[in-house]
Amino acid sequence: MRGVWLAILLLGVLVGGLSGQGMKVATATSPQPFMMGGETINPNGVPSWPVVAGMEIVAGADAVTLTYGDGSKVSLAPGSRGRVEELGGKPVFRLLKGEAAYDLQDKDSLVLFAADKQVKVTDLRGAFVVGGAKGAGGFWNVKNMALVFGGAAAAATGIGIAATRTPASVSPSR
Repeated sequence: MRGVWLAILLLGVLVGGLSGQGMKVATATSPQPFMMGGETINPNGVPSWPVVAGMEIVAGADAVTLTYGDGSKVSLAPGSRGRVEELGGKPVFRLLKGEAAYDLQDKDSLVLFAADKQVKVTDLRGAFVVGGAKGAGGFWNVKNMALVFGGAAAAATGIGIAATRTPASVSPSR
C-alpha cells in the first residue's frame, strides 16, 4: 500500500508540475512515523517527503518539521495536526490542532494561521497553539526548540540556553 501511495504522490507532483498546479510547497521530515494525506509515512530510509498544497500532516510520537523553499521551517509537536496551503502563490501553514513552532527566514516568507486566525509574526522564531494544547511553551520549551532548530534559534526566542554543569575534562594529560 505504501508503494502505491508513493507512486500516486510522485505522479501527482509530476502531473501537477506539468499543469502548473500541485507543485511541492515544502518537505516533511521526522525521525518517527507520521501521517500525511491520510497515509502513514514511515521515514526509515526516506529522510524527507514532498508536501503539496492541501496536504494535512499529523505528527506521531515525535515532531514533524516542514521546510519551505526559502529555508523557513515549521515544526508540529507530537500529536499535532496542520495543513500546508498556498494563498496567492505564497506558502501558508495552518495549525489545526496542537502546537507548532516556526523559524522563518523573513517575517513575510510564510503566512501562519492558528485555525482560522492569522498569526501576527513579530519575531522570526516562535510558537503557537490551537485547541486544548498546553499553550506555547508546553512542548516548545528551550530544549525542544534547540533540538529542532538549533541552539541559536532557541536562544533567539529570548528564553536562552544555559549549561547546568561543567563536564569533567577528558584531556590525555589528566
